Amino acid sequence: MLNKISQLYRLSNLKLHYPKGFAKIFKIPHHATTSDIVQLIKQEEQSFQNVKITMGDKDMTDQQLPFIDLVLHNTPSINIDDVNFSYELDLNGCAPYYMNSELETAFGQLEIPYFDSLVIARFHELMVQQLNPNKQSHSPIEIENAIQKALAKFAEENATTSQFWQLQQTVLQNLDQVIVYYEKIVAEVTDEATKQGHKLLKQLIVFALIQYFFLLYLTYGIYDWGVSEPISYLLAQVMETVALFYFIKKGRAFKQTHLFKNKFDKTFYELINKKTNSTYFMKDLEFAKLKADLIQAKIVYGTTSI
Repeated sequence: MLNKISQLYRLSNLKLHYPKGFAKIFKIPHHATTSDIVQLIKQEEQSFQNVKITMGDKDMTDQQLPFIDLVLHNTPSINIDDVNFSYELDLNGCAPYYMNSELETAFGQLEIPYFDSLVIARFHELMVQQLNPNKQSHSPIEIENAIQKALAKFAEENATTSQFWQLQQTVLQNLDQVIVYYEKIVAEVTDEATKQGHKLLKQLIVFALIQYFFLLYLTYGIYDWGVSEPISYLLAQVMETVALFYFIKKGRAFKQTHLFKNKFDKTFYELINKKTNSTYFMKDLEFAKLKADLIQAKIVYGTTSI
């Protein structure tokens, strides 16, 4: 019963691990903000004095950000009385909060299930008109013929007189303009993020060249290999330590491809959020494309005979 209620009210499970070795599960709505989560924890544990949600050194508690959206895109920490509490987030089978596109309201009056019901009702009416009203049952051939005639009549009506398809066509044109605008922003941000990624790789190459010529100068210009060898060994140990730290923190090898991707992703989402002032932009673009494909399919199949 609890699972059904969680599905109905779109509740997720926040499992908060306590230092004493046990955990508590909090039921949170998908629209809960960071301040809502803090208040929920304080209400459960009145002994807690200072509860904060942070990103690095930045306090995110009072920014009223959607908590689930923040967790899915970043790695915030829950700090309680100066202790970092580990936690797990279970969406409980529900769609993430950020999947609710801001564009949904604009298309609310054109929601597909409503018009599908009108289409089905009209098709049923046309098919019944093709059947003999004096008969209680009909043969498969009679039903098949009635369906074909109803389809032909239905397609003819929709292709010539229905204002619904004209409305859908207008919506599709407006939606295409939104997609073009969105994709232009994505292209600009992608170019800038790519440049930043390449810039990082170039800096690493320059650093490697400086290290190479430094060792070369020590070996043949000032001292000999007996002095340069320990220095080169220490430099190698420093690089090994950096690579190990990177692996522990990121969970992946210290490679140029990974460094480029990390820099690209960080720059891309920072610029997207800055240009659009929205954390839902990419989901809005995905939603707009899916909506356009769906409307296009309805226009094609609704205005042509089968």
